[in-house]
Order: sequence, then structure tokens, then C-alpha cells
Amino acid sequence: MKKILSKNILSGLAGCFILASVLTSCEKDELYSREMLVFLQPDKTGIPTKTQTVAFVHNPVEVIGETDVEVFAYSSREVPANVDIQLAADPSKLAEYNTLYSTNCIILPEANYRLMNGNKYTITAGSSQSNPIAIEILNPAQLTNTGGYLLPLTIQSVSSSDKGVAASTTHATVYVRVTYEFNNIARTQAPLTGTLLSRTGWVLSVSNTTSGALGPAMVDGNNSTAWRSSNSASAAKWVTVDMGTARNMKGFQLVPNYVAVAENATRITVSTSNDNTTWTTQGVWTGTGPATTSNATNPDIKGVNFAAPVTARYFRLDINAQTSGNRVGIGELNVVE
Repeated sequence: MKKILSKNILSGLAGCFILASVLTSCEKDELYSREMLVFLQPDKTGIPTKTQTVAFVHNPVEVIGETDVEVFAYSSREVPANVDIQLAADPSKLAEYNTLYSTNCIILPEANYRLMNGNKYTITAGSSQSNPIAIEILNPAQLTNTGGYLLPLTIQSVSSSDKGVAASTTHATVYVRVTYEFNNIARTQAPLTGTLLSRTGWVLSVSNTTSGALGPAMVDGNNSTAWRSSNSASAAKWVTVDMGTARNMKGFQLVPNYVAVAENATRITVSTSNDNTTWTTQGVWTGTGPATTSNATNPDIKGVNFAAPVTARYFRLDINAQTSGNRVGIGELNVVE
């Protein structure tokens, strides 16, 4: 598969965003009909679905994602003679799709895709599948609609010397959905090397605490202490820091909570601001708890790194998931300049 701009592609990303089609029993029956029907499928799994999702993650430096996608034309059984299939985009199906899946897609512009082998395909005699219908997404950096894009690809016509063949009435369209995500957080948890900013004068605010484990523990220079949130399952868990002046930040170093090693963040939304009023969401970091061989003396420092440096006075870490339980904590918090 062709990749764009970055070699560090999460190949499983597209699979995470595939929508399961809500099929009626009649639709399923048609796939296994005794009639000679031709239909489209987004993959080779044999599971009757209608959507193939192509996910792109944007940051100020690059766009990450697969630019090539394949869908397939099938017949309900082996064909006795060649079956020629002509495909075409069908924008009229957009509204129906958005209603069915509660999405807000817009049509993928013609300038942003191409059928790599044209729009005509053949299921050869004795077979029940065409060659892959290869689609290339062009200039994905232009595709920044937050609701995503949709390419409804439809069987326009079917022809064969076997006059009994016809297009499916329920599975003649496959949907290629292109999604957009902005994430200026690097997909790594390795700490950056660089100068750590002085924390003198920092003003910390935290969502809530556990007695004896308050916010200032994150900047006391002691890996054996930690801020720990409350034990409420429903309470938000966040840290906001006012650094006093705007600083250029490459990212953060987090020393894990070794007071209670089972209480560490695995997902953090990072936001920045220059006035503590208007906030920019930089993206989401995902990581793991500290290595079992680590400790306060030899900590497993986690890097929450920007793909492109950010200049701001304030930053906020919203902790969305943790290793276990309801409580979460941070041992030490530093900014890498």
C-alpha cells in the first residue's frame, strides 16, 4: 500500500474506523441469491458491509495515513461468461448515508481521488470476483473537513453474454469514507532530549486531589511524591499550568506516579492557551503505564511530545484513561524547551 509523507503509519488505523452496515434479512438474502447478481464489497472478509474507511491524521508537519484503498466486485456465484462492470460516483447517495450513520460527510471532490485502473472491471468466466478496484486518495492535506468525506461508488451497468446477470439492488454501492483528525501529539512515549524549563513561578491547578498528594508534588523535584486525583469514577481529572510567560514547548516529560504505580495515565488530551480563556486542543497522547522494572530511583519517564513545537503560556492535561481503578497521578511534570 502506498503511504503518504510518513513511514510511521499505523496500518491498523483504517480498520478501527470501518462502520458495520445495518442490513435487513432481505439484503443478506440477496448476497446469497440463486440469481446471478453482481455486488460491491469494501474488503475480502466476506462480512456484508458497505463502508471502507480511510483515516488521515494531520499535524503541522505531515499528514499520516494510507493513500490507497481497494474495494471489490463479486458475483453471487461463479459466472459462466465474462461479466463487464462499469462504475461511477453517485453523489445523490450522500444524504441517505449521513442520515443512516448520523455522520456529517461531504462528497469527496473529484480532484482528490482517482480510480487507478479506470472505471471498467471484469469478472472473468469461472470466477466470482473482479480484480481489486484500486482507489488513490490525492492531496490528503487538502481534506480538512471535520465531518469527513464520502465517495459513493456505484455499479452503473453490468453486461455479459449470459443474459441472466444483473446488478444487486441492495449492494450495488460501496462507500469510501475519508476521515480527518488533527493531532499535534507525536505517536510515541519516548521522552525528548532537550532543556527542561525552570518551574519557578509556575501556578498549578488540579481537578481534585487525594489527601497528602496535592498538585505541588508534581514540581517538588522528588520522584517519590505525586499528585493523585480523587477516587471518583465520574470526576474529571486534569492539570492546568500557568508558566507566567509564553514559552516555546517541544513537549513534556512525565515521571510516573510511584506512590501508587497502578494509578498512571494512558490517554491525555493536551491543550494550550495564551490567555487562559481561548484554548487550542493540540491532540491526544496514548501510552502505557510505567515499566514493571522501573521505580522512583530509575523512573520510566514518559514523553508527551508535540509533532511541531507550540508557543503558549498555559497548558492543560486532561487525563481520559488510566492503567486501572478510578484514581490517577503524576510524579513529576516538566516542559522540554
